[in-house]
Amino acid sequence: MRSRLAAPCAVALLLAACLEPRTVRMRFYTLPSPPAAGTEGRPLPSLGLGPVTLPAYLDRAELATRLSREQVTYSTEDRWASSLAGQVWRALADDLRDRVPAGQVVAWPWPREQAPPLAVAVELQSFEAGPDGVVALEGRWTVSPGAGGAPLASGSVRVREEPATRDAQGSVGAMGRALGALSRDVAAAVAALPPR
Repeated sequence: MRSRLAAPCAVALLLAACLEPRTVRMRFYTLPSPPAAGTEGRPLPSLGLGPVTLPAYLDRAELATRLSREQVTYSTEDRWASSLAGQVWRALADDLRDRVPAGQVVAWPWPREQAPPLAVAVELQSFEAGPDGVVALEGRWTVSPGAGGAPLASGSVRVREEPATRDAQGSVGAMGRALGALSRDVAAAVAALPPR
């Protein structure tokens, strides 16, 4: 009799254990500003930044990992503490403020009567880590008069940045350094322009 009851009881206990809710420990990240850098040219009173765009598949709470050219996966535990698009803007603004240098960086759109002398638009086409944690950033940028008009300079950037550690934290740090390469190119282009 006992042996007949033991098997169903064991199965019931196993099912109960499987049906218990699992606790997933979330980790939240903020994108670091690129490392401090020297200035590139004459100071500007202000610099416009925007629009700054990135693919919709990246602007979500979960950290993305590029598995192949056609496939991306999202972490169940590692998340952005706020919008990635907003964090990219803030990191670029902090770095460009130092590199250009600019008294302030203003977000697009700005009132035409308060337009900055120059404005930088950035389009990121990819900005994620691979399974090995290496970050790939590809994008384009343009520098134009803040009040509108034809671009004064433009360029593209393709960066691969190794992580310090092979985990999400290492990849997030590498993303900050990759943005530094982009802002370095932009600042050099601004410095090469004639005075405005």
